[in-house]
Amino acid sequence: MKQKGKLLADKLGELLQGKVLSEARDLRRFNRDQSIYQIDPLVVALPANLTDVQRLIAFAAEEGLPITARGGGSGTVGSALGSGIVMALPEAGSASEPNGDSWNRIGELAVDAQSARVSVGAGVFHNRLQSYLKAQGFFLPADVSSADISRIGGNIATKASGPHALKYGSIDRFIESLEFVTDRGELVNTADEQTIPLRFKEQLTALQSRVLDDEAARTFLESRAQRKIASGYNLFAFIRELNFGQLLAQLMAGSVGTLGLVMSASLRAEIYQPERAAVLLYFDRLAEAMRAVGVLREVEVSAIEVISRETVRILRQQTKLPTGLTVDAHLLLVEVTGPERFVLLDQVSRDLQRNQVRMAKGQVVARETAQVDEIWALRKQLLWLIRHPAPNLRALSVVNDVGVPPENLAAFVTEVEQVFVRQGMTALIYGHAGSGNLHLRPLFDIHRPDLAEHIRHLADEVYGVVFRHGGTISAEHGMGRLRAPYLQREWGSALYETMRQLKNIFDPQDLFNPGVMFNNRPITDHLRPDFLQRNTQGENDD
Repeated sequence: MKQKGKLLADKLGELLQGKVLSEARDLRRFNRDQSIYQIDPLVVALPANLTDVQRLIAFAAEEGLPITARGGGSGTVGSALGSGIVMALPEAGSASEPNGDSWNRIGELAVDAQSARVSVGAGVFHNRLQSYLKAQGFFLPADVSSADISRIGGNIATKASGPHALKYGSIDRFIESLEFVTDRGELVNTADEQTIPLRFKEQLTALQSRVLDDEAARTFLESRAQRKIASGYNLFAFIRELNFGQLLAQLMAGSVGTLGLVMSASLRAEIYQPERAAVLLYFDRLAEAMRAVGVLREVEVSAIEVISRETVRILRQQTKLPTGLTVDAHLLLVEVTGPERFVLLDQVSRDLQRNQVRMAKGQVVARETAQVDEIWALRKQLLWLIRHPAPNLRALSVVNDVGVPPENLAAFVTEVEQVFVRQGMTALIYGHAGSGNLHLRPLFDIHRPDLAEHIRHLADEVYGVVFRHGGTISAEHGMGRLRAPYLQREWGSALYETMRQLKNIFDPQDLFNPGVMFNNRPITDHLRPDFLQRNTQGENDD
């Protein structure tokens, strides 16, 4: 394998202007992400420009080698790991980045009365874009928790969202147009019809017609269209009124690098409202907190976050908590924004009282922006604080991104809590409850000899509950090896076949990221070796 990688790197080194990595010490940076997997690539290519990308694709196609695009390595389901060529974009200012490069470029903001538009390279880090936008009075509402390490290309590829999806939706709602490279090396600008290959127009139009003519498929899509769902391809685009370029851009959102390689995007930004307030609500029972979510959704709130009692207990062990977060109870964080924020807070209190929501103690209100910022800062660090609470325990990414219709939340958590009780596991539950999106992080003993079997069994049980409540295997983190075997169960055989046909239209050679969207292998294939070692010495938890 090492010799094959070196030979491959030598060939690519003659072909590309950018760097090609093949040494083991360099590849280690790219064989893991935030998931449970480790996959060693043959080489990592850092293209210097568009010509490099096109040459890389032509070479991979000729050699029969898959290409996996990688952003910031923040993925939780193994969607940016590959055993062939990993294509990574150099960071701004790196030696691999030429002066003319556009990966890390942010264009000028085009402002109108209610919003703005910005052109941004796929390699731009999310936080950098947000800082740029906020300095001019705007923001991108798809505010992911991994903003410091995730890139815009990865956000688009996973159909990312974040806590404010309740009010604004996922990132696909803010895509004006995309530039991406096809499996044949063509640069497509979805805003420029002349760049769109005729085969896409003909085959996608025919596929869309088949979907619209299938009453059962159309009805199923319509029933889920307003939900926060990031599993499979974005077939919701087929039932919306879009021009062909918009349709193409929407299909790329959530495609996890399996249809084409995104180079840049034109995104719509919203006016940033600095006026914020929040209320903290406490509950003895998680199901009652979920019942409260239904009440709160009737108010014009911006976000409803849940943090379970067990999660709060772990946080208390790891860090000093802000005032209001130290109570031993399940917690809802409700944020309101804009000039009417205090009026909305009063409405929250009235509606909870009118619906006789049973709380463990009185609510705590954060009226100052600094207080709200302190709470959000902790919320965005939450995963890093809980993932390794004891020497043998890990909050592994296994069933971490489920979503159910918000009206089903109370019944869902009641049933899924029983799954964890039967398994003898402590489950840390948090997430974007207002959108029906929960992050389930059960604590796994990584030294148990049957860990792989235990992971598979738990995933089967939890996803069974998800499906019984009309849910999704991925609400915001996109597809990957961790979820692919469950995709058909969620969408049914007809729409699953539609997704396969869509892949064949864009990438008939299966060149881009194979095994990430369609895969029936056990979800524990490629499990990180340190999770299979019973000795804790030498453990490396990235």
